[in-house]
Amino acid sequence: MDGTVGVRFHEASPLTWCSSGDLDLGVGDYVVVRTDRGEQLGWVVLAPDQILAAEPEGPRRVIERLATEDDVTAWREARERAQEDISRAQAVAAREDPRVRVANVVYNLAGTRAHVTFSASERIEHRWLRDECADLLDAEVTVEQVGDRERARSLGDVGVCGLALCCKSWQTTFPNVSMRLAREQDLPPNPTKISGVCGRLLCCLSFEVEEYRELRGTLPKVGKRLTTPAGRARVIQVGTLKQTVRLRMDETNEVVEMSAEELASQYGTAVRPEELDATVEERVRQQDRDRRDNLVATLEPVAEPSGERQGRPVEGSQQPAQEDGENRPKRRRRGRRGGRRRRGRGGQGGGSGGSGGSGGQ
Repeated sequence: MDGTVGVRFHEASPLTWCSSGDLDLGVGDYVVVRTDRGEQLGWVVLAPDQILAAEPEGPRRVIERLATEDDVTAWREARERAQEDISRAQAVAAREDPRVRVANVVYNLAGTRAHVTFSASERIEHRWLRDECADLLDAEVTVEQVGDRERARSLGDVGVCGLALCCKSWQTTFPNVSMRLAREQDLPPNPTKISGVCGRLLCCLSFEVEEYRELRGTLPKVGKRLTTPAGRARVIQVGTLKQTVRLRMDETNEVVEMSAEELASQYGTAVRPEELDATVEERVRQQDRDRRDNLVATLEPVAEPSGERQGRPVEGSQQPAQEDGENRPKRRRRGRRGGRRRRGRGGQGGGSGGSGGSGGQ
């Protein structure tokens, strides 16, 4: 956007949108900005051609001028003075209230105003600290209570990874971190092992949680009950990085380890959630049983008529041979081939014999 630049006053501090006016500014230019606490020295991190077309949120400050060499020297001297005054202010605060821990002291470019931040275990009234610091620092003082993370950012330190704190080097805002993020990454739910120098949960727990969720995919959660061809089982461990799942069988109490790829290929077919088997498949099986009972008829023996039963042997018993010829079924004998011809010849011979006999008479 024309005439608008992003300025930062401290390392990893939030951006402040400023109006450049007629100045032609680029990234890295030191500028003097007018603020509520007087003139502050900052440096440009976003040039006008790098800002999106959308209107930047937040109030706009006015850039007074480009910083000169004297301005940069005064700014460095003010930072060195502030580092010495932190320990002095802490000594004064400890005498009044041991709970107060001074986090930072920031001077304006002229050194006439100072902003003091402190942290405490609970909310406290800090008017007395403003009066004490005003006499000690010989400047107009404003006091603000901040959290433990802001104090760690102001002091700076090295994290458990061996590098500079993210909030001090590049992180501009603090993410929301909870124990749920640690559980999703298979980390021990021990706050002492997953906390930073500020005493809060590590901010980096939120950096890789999306990758862990993607790796976990559709794998069952710990405690999920499944049905397998070998019986019912319960998920006892899910290795997100190793991509393995451990099951404990109910009948044999045996622990079976499967790869995530193998389980994913069988999930929904051979391996199914127990509630799916109870709510869906059991209902389908019951419908099949009811349909089978309604369609298949029951066969019962039927009594045969007495006339059809005569002469039919009973299965499993031997019927004695019938000696009576009347009860024995008659067989029709079939004559030999050419029998009619023989009978015809015999009839002709008999006729001639008869005629011969009559002729004899």
